[in-house]
Amino acid sequence: MVRRKNATVGQIIRRIRSREIAPVYALYGGESFLEDYFISELYQTFLDSNGEKIYLSLDQDPEEKLFRELAAISMFNEKRIIIIREIKKLRSKQGRDELLHYIQFPTSTIILLIISDEYDLRNSFLKKIADHSELLDLRTPFKQEMEKWVRYILNSRKIRITNEALEHYIRIYGDSISHVINEIEKTSLMLSEGEINEKNLENINGFDREFQLWHLQDSLGKKELHTSLKITQSLLEHGTPFTRLLVSLVYLFQQILWKKMGQQQPVGYTGINKIITSNISSYDKGYSHNELVQVLQELRKLDVLCKSTALNEGSLIQPLIVKICQNQYV
Repeated sequence: MVRRKNATVGQIIRRIRSREIAPVYALYGGESFLEDYFISELYQTFLDSNGEKIYLSLDQDPEEKLFRELAAISMFNEKRIIIIREIKKLRSKQGRDELLHYIQFPTSTIILLIISDEYDLRNSFLKKIADHSELLDLRTPFKQEMEKWVRYILNSRKIRITNEALEHYIRIYGDSISHVINEIEKTSLMLSEGEINEKNLENINGFDREFQLWHLQDSLGKKELHTSLKITQSLLEHGTPFTRLLVSLVYLFQQILWKKMGQQQPVGYTGINKIITSNISSYDKGYSHNELVQVLQELRKLDVLCKSTALNEGSLIQPLIVKICQNQYV
C-alpha cells in the first residue's frame, strides 16, 4: 500500500472508527500514551474487543518468530493484530527484505503495527517501512496539540479541570502526554470530587513548584543565563537535592559531548527525556568539544565540593552557570 500523506493521528483514528483500516501502520516517535490509545481504538474496531493481540519485541524475540506469526494461516479466518517493537533490531538483510515484501503484500486478516521510538526518516529502513504503511507521527506533540489530547482524555474519564490548572500541569509535566495525564489523575484521586482548579491545588504539596530538572537542562543547553539561574534557585528552594541537580547536568553535557564526538547514544537510561533528546543537535551547535569537557570536569568538582563545604548550594552552582552561559569556557 502507499500511504496518504500528512494525515494526523486524529484523522487516522476517525478513519478507523469508520472501518477504513490500513493493513500496516508505522508508529514512529515514542509517545507511549498515543501508542496505547491508538492500539485500543484499533482493537475495539478491528477485533471488536474480542480478538488476539500479539506483542513482539525484536530485542528479545527472534525474527523467525515474527515471520512465523505473519505466515500463520487461521483455519477460521480469525483476525489478529501483531505489534512489533524495537524494529531496528531486525538487522539481517534477508529479514528486512522479507518484512518489506510482506508490507507491500499484506494478509487481510492481520493488522501489523510497527513501532519505533525514533521518528527518523533518514534511516533508510524506517523510511521504506513508512513509505508503504500508514505513518503516524507519535512524537510528543507541541503544546497546543498536547492541550487538545489531554483535554480529550480527561473528558472521557470525567475529570474536570480549569484551563489555568491544565496550563500548569503541561508547563511542569509536559515532556509527554502520559506524564501530564498521570499527574492530573493523581490529583483527581486526592481531591476525590469536584473540579481541579488553582484554589484547591494550593493545598496540595508541591503545586507551587514551577520547574523540573528537564527545564534546567533545556535552558542550559540553550545558554539562557537568566532563566537558568531562576530555575536553579526554584529547584533548590523546593527541595531538589543538589547532587541530583548536578547529576542531571552531567547527563545533559555527556550526551552533548557524545553527539559532538559522533558517537551513538548508549542504549538504556540516559537521564534525559524525549524533549531534551530531540534538542541535543541544537544544543551541540552552541558548545565546543573543549568547553564540554571543562564543564563536565567542573560539575564533578562541585559534586566533591558540596560534600566537604558549608557553602550555600546556590552559591556553588551559580558561578558555573554564569561561565557556561557567557561562553567563558570557549
